Amino acid sequence: MIGEMIFLTGMVMIVIGAVYDVIASIGMLRFDDFYLRAHAATVGTIGGAVLPIFGAGLVALVSPWLGTLRYFLTGIALTTGVLILLTAPTGSHSLVSAVYFGRIGRPPKLIVDQLSEDLPGRSDVAELLHKHEELPGEEEEPRFAFRRVRK
Repeated sequence: MIGEMIFLTGMVMIVIGAVYDVIASIGMLRFDDFYLRAHAATVGTIGGAVLPIFGAGLVALVSPWLGTLRYFLTGIALTTGVLILLTAPTGSHSLVSAVYFGRIGRPPKLIVDQLSEDLPGRSDVAELLHKHEELPGEEEEPRFAFRRVRK
């Protein structure tokens, strides 16, 4: 009885993950802003990848035809799901922050931008980065350059 409930829960998680993937793909096609598309991609990664992986782990756990291999498959599924949960939001945040601070492409459509109000201007950030990235003997030539896309 409990095995059937775990199997059913795993199958429901796989189906919900497929629905998340469909919703994320629609969002990737319909949204016109980079930031909204990054959000849709992250929702698709978390809901569309982690839920089915956890569901497959639950299905493998109660599948008697797998023998002792089922514990191995369940452990791999849970480990992979946890690693995706840890890395996907961090990577998405890093990518969006790099685009925002680098001022690449169109700026986001915001009513209030509290992030730009709290941070120093672009030249101050460039000076801070240059000061901390400088190697001895390289004072005259910077190691990097900022690129700004003109409209």
